[in-house]
Amino acid sequence: MVAQIATASAQMAQFLAENVRFSGNDMILLGSNMIACAFVYYFLRFLKLPDHSWYLTLYSSFVTSFVGLYLFYHVCHDGFTATIDNETDLSRYAAIFFIGYCIMDLFLGSMHYENLLTYDDGWTHHFLYIAVCAYLIHDGLTSLFAIALVEELPIMLLAFHEVQNKQRPSLLFGVLYFLTRIVFHTVLIYKAAQFSTLVFTVGLSLLMLHVKEFQRWVRGYLMRSHGRKRMPFKGKLVLFAMMLAANTMAHAYAAYDLVYTKYTQPPSVPIIVMHATILLIFMYRFGVVVHDVYTQNFIMTSIGRKKIIYNISWEDPAVDHKVMHMNDQDVVLTISSAGCNVLDYLCQGPKKIIAVDMNAAQLHTLELKLACIRALNWEQFFDIWGRSNYKVFTSVYESKLRPLLKPETAEFWDDNHNLFRDNFMYAGTSGLMAKILCFPLRLSGMRRRVMNREQFEDSPGGIFFWLTLKLCSMTFLWSWIAPLGGVPLEQLNLLSRNPEVFADRLVEVLKVRVWKPNNYFYYGYIVGEFAPDCCPRYLEKKNFTNLKKRVDRVDLFHGTWADAAVREGPGSITIASLLDSMDWMPAEMIAENISKVVANMDKEKGRIFWRSFADCVHSPVLAHLDGTLVPDYDRVGWYLTQFIAPTPKNYNPEMIVQKGSGRTFTNSFGADVSVMLAMAKQGLSKVKDVREFYKKQGKNYDGFREALLPARDLFMRHVIPWAKEPKTWISVGCGTARDVEFVVGHVRKCNTKVYLCDLSDALLEMARERVMELGLAPQVVFVEGDINSAAVKKKLPKQADLVTCSYCLTMIPDWKKALKTMSDLVAPGGNLALIDFVTREGRERSWDQRLYKWWFAMDGVFFNKEHRKWLLSNEDYKTVYYAEEEGRVPYTPYRPTHYMFCGEKLA
Repeated sequence: MVAQIATASAQMAQFLAENVRFSGNDMILLGSNMIACAFVYYFLRFLKLPDHSWYLTLYSSFVTSFVGLYLFYHVCHDGFTATIDNETDLSRYAAIFFIGYCIMDLFLGSMHYENLLTYDDGWTHHFLYIAVCAYLIHDGLTSLFAIALVEELPIMLLAFHEVQNKQRPSLLFGVLYFLTRIVFHTVLIYKAAQFSTLVFTVGLSLLMLHVKEFQRWVRGYLMRSHGRKRMPFKGKLVLFAMMLAANTMAHAYAAYDLVYTKYTQPPSVPIIVMHATILLIFMYRFGVVVHDVYTQNFIMTSIGRKKIIYNISWEDPAVDHKVMHMNDQDVVLTISSAGCNVLDYLCQGPKKIIAVDMNAAQLHTLELKLACIRALNWEQFFDIWGRSNYKVFTSVYESKLRPLLKPETAEFWDDNHNLFRDNFMYAGTSGLMAKILCFPLRLSGMRRRVMNREQFEDSPGGIFFWLTLKLCSMTFLWSWIAPLGGVPLEQLNLLSRNPEVFADRLVEVLKVRVWKPNNYFYYGYIVGEFAPDCCPRYLEKKNFTNLKKRVDRVDLFHGTWADAAVREGPGSITIASLLDSMDWMPAEMIAENISKVVANMDKEKGRIFWRSFADCVHSPVLAHLDGTLVPDYDRVGWYLTQFIAPTPKNYNPEMIVQKGSGRTFTNSFGADVSVMLAMAKQGLSKVKDVREFYKKQGKNYDGFREALLPARDLFMRHVIPWAKEPKTWISVGCGTARDVEFVVGHVRKCNTKVYLCDLSDALLEMARERVMELGLAPQVVFVEGDINSAAVKKKLPKQADLVTCSYCLTMIPDWKKALKTMSDLVAPGGNLALIDFVTREGRERSWDQRLYKWWFAMDGVFFNKEHRKWLLSNEDYKTVYYAEEEGRVPYTPYRPTHYMFCGEKLA
């Protein structure tokens, strides 16, 4: 590799001398800077500064920043046009200097930090700038480049911190990046457009990259903890909104200045449309940044500041009771939210209710409701919580309610009387969302109709109602509205699987569910208060006496429901009503929480109930609970599915939280190129030699496929039912045994006997090395050959608890026979699990799916929807979990679909 880079560098220098009008002095300067780069690198390495991959970036950005500041002074003094039009020796030397830096960064990086020399920020970036600088030198436009060097200021700041392994600069870096690489860069490329259309086009491409990088910084900044100096949410929102406005004005001015001032002829309509489109694209991209600030901060900021999110609970408890069959011996674990469902359960009379919440404000709300039940009569209770009667609240708070509250709860309500003064029905963020959404409904006359309990008509209120229906079908708007209602973006993303279903459901809510008798969810928000005959069950007069008797059965817990379950102890919980909390959790977090809950459930009487925005079981961890879909009518209608599951039998919850080795594999760009060349050769060859194909890839195999084959860790850790503790496992097409590494803890804990089967002796040799490193040699048997051959079958057990095939079936020509073989190897009650590529269900004939199918087929990977059909329609198996997701192919815009399947063989 080093020799190749040296040869390429020499060839590039020769090319520059012959084709880019490099003089002898230019070549001396180029060579001198390349030597200087080497000296700086090895000198800083001698000083043992920690991160040597940033040495040359620090050197380059330090030099170029001063050149950029000098030219920026001239821009301010002489103007853009005069400065750009005047190429100087300094600007020419700056371009040559940067070419030398790029060459040496690639050269030294290939020797010393190859794995850190990425495709995007290394090879693509450097070759692009070499080409741009060479073009500007050739055309005498290097002043354009030199003026842009002021954009290196934030990079100098970043590099200074990186070489010392210090925490990255936060707000200062972001502001500098915004001012230089977005605002200044925008104005500069429009000024440059009158000199070079190519420079303008390349500048726009770079601007898009800058905005993308700025968005990455914003996301990282929002997730960081800044201690006492942490900027409040409103401050962040205002700051980034001001940035959006500033960038929009700068971009609009620069475009206007170019179109209407600099063109000699009046601009044509296409030119105006083109620049207007460019402006809109960048406004949208920057708007996404502000959207990130909002969606990633709103809910967690509300929790951190102890602000109410939910003023009423939006889960219909009537459905819960139909399937829970709650009785006086039940111990119920649930989420507090606004306390509505907790008190509804209390009407049912369980032995104990543990109300859990991460947001202390929600617990303060429930505690105040409990105090009202203890101290007030029904009329006062309903006036406060059903009508938000501020006069009644103030008349009883100090004398009757406050003495019953914990100090922190009393402090909260001392400061939040205004929630009742301003109508508690619109308190909290969900109340604000309700106010926004109900505004067009009020204009349509719907409030009066709902109050009068009228039936639905086709066009109640005419145009306003029609517009409301249209807005409900625009699911992209919900990403702005949903956080107000306490719906995280992760949960909202579940709708992207089938957005039409959710849009249709919302329209159905407005046309049907809102008008149902006693649908207090919508009555309360649309009218602004509850009515005695249309309210939550805990507000009904007939239930108030029982609530007073049972009020001490509610136990409040500040924390997670998993931690509350651990506190209660094994076998203590009979009902876990987890609402929709798992919608926003990643699989790892769901596993952690479910393991604790199941471990503390009553083994015989326990049942787990949950809701979801998804139209199917969205998590493999939940799929293994084997829940039953609840078909009953839900008055809310937002949740597309609801499930009830008994405490699972033959289920060891400790198994789902075991860990893998934790190792990750990444290749350098050069290593990836070698793999891609092998793949290209294989694709172009008429004779496909699979053994030779893998043998040539050697140690680079895992690093490349880590990104090429997505979700293998999720598949291995959670789609496979480790809670059943499989004792025998056959891995078909095991490759380098990377799959085993994801679940090494599971294999050890279960003492699973593993049979690794593959065609390639080269891959099996790597698999042996890996198994030895993991210390699993006594548990593993290696089988070389075709799974369909009789010789291989003899080496395998007649039946196994688990058979897996990871990204291999699409490479087996006789796939039906292979699936039949794998299926026959599974013991009754055992599991067959596969992950592989497939054309997206319902979109098989679309152009992108056809492209992916053709492209992968060149390397012997054949997408086949019949694989999916065979798995899902096999009468010998019950489908435990099936899902399709997309994953990006490295170095391409391709996003092919992969499926994950787990089936249980019927006895």
